[in-house]
Amino acid sequence: MQFIGITGSSGSGKSTVANYYASLGYTVIDGDGISRQLAVPGSEYVKALAEAFGPDICDETGALCRRRLGRIAFESEEGRQKLTRVTTPLILAEVQRQKKACADRGEKLAFLDGAIILGTPFQSLCDQVIVVLADRKTQLARIAQRDQISLEEASQRLDRQWTNEQMAQAADLCLQNRSDREELLCKAKEILDMMKSGL
Repeated sequence: MQFIGITGSSGSGKSTVANYYASLGYTVIDGDGISRQLAVPGSEYVKALAEAFGPDICDETGALCRRRLGRIAFESEEGRQKLTRVTTPLILAEVQRQKKACADRGEKLAFLDGAIILGTPFQSLCDQVIVVLADRKTQLARIAQRDQISLEEASQRLDRQWTNEQMAQAADLCLQNRSDREELLCKAKEILDMMKSGL
């Protein structure tokens, strides 16, 4: 089975590509979704985060307040690294479990949609990694609109992520997203056809 990573910095359009492949019937494991699935009250995931960042990241029912956690974790590089150290092993184990399930079902091609794949243990799970790239101005507008934050906050968020140049250098394949959805999906199909021909 080929296992392909799909990544890109915030607002790049990677989810558009991932959703397109899912619409064609391929399994797309949602790395961000897994963190939400694991974040049920009382879970090992929530307990580990509360131990690392304090009990205030949970509400009175024990549910994780993701926005509150984000504010605490991303206010410093140390906090971001701590978040990664705590969550990566737990998310990685679930991705591995789901990847094995795909192989056991006899699937020939499956995908991992994740914001953080390059330079992490998730990259070693993938046979190839596709990075979706967009210009910074477009990304900032998308992030601000999607998350209802200011352009300044969106810019600070992007500044903490890999640059497009770093991602392009580390990935196997690049998809340029120039704000034309149909053009992006046409390129995504070309890459898919190329991968299928290699099966």
